[in-house]
Amino acid sequence: MTGFNKRYINKEVLIERFRLEGYQGVINYIGKSDTLIGVDDEIQKILNITYCDDCPTKKDIEIKKILNN
Repeated sequence: MTGFNKRYINKEVLIERFRLEGYQGVINYIGKSDTLIGVDDEIQKILNITYCDDCPTKKDIEIKKILNN
């Protein structure tokens, strides 16, 4: 039996991962978490874009728009 994998989201770390590695850095940071703790509206928007089916370039552009507001 495996444990329940939860991840505490730190907004600053999430943003830094995106700036260094793009949306793939966000995916790497989240990992295989079963639940995320500390998600606010801005982080939720970033996660929604990260895991959508859009092309990588579009994902990066949309996340940059959120971070630059």
